[in-house]
Amino acid sequence: MSNFVEVAKVDEIPAGKMKPCIAEGKEVLVINYDGKFYAIGRRCTHRGGDLSQGKLEGKVVTCPVHGSKFDVTTGTCISGPKIGPIKLKTANETTYEVKSEGKSIKVNI
Repeated sequence: MSNFVEVAKVDEIPAGKMKPCIAEGKEVLVINYDGKFYAIGRRCTHRGGDLSQGKLEGKVVTCPVHGSKFDVTTGTCISGPKIGPIKLKTANETTYEVKSEGKSIKVNI
């Protein structure tokens, strides 16, 4: 069952940028990568860091808390957190189907 919810306007998220949104009570991060919109969970799966405060480089967002890296196009955790010499595993991010209709960006919750 599809439940697409408007979360932003197309012109609010330029290429190479991201925007935190709330959709049906879920924290979502919407990213414009290479002119296409993607949506993943906003909270890092390691310790809940706010990915919207992290660094976006290409299609990789880095958590500002412990440095976990996620591919925004697939939600895949590329590398887990680094705490001193210890490297930990982190789960992949939830991904959401995104569509743009006219000037609206909608996420399937």
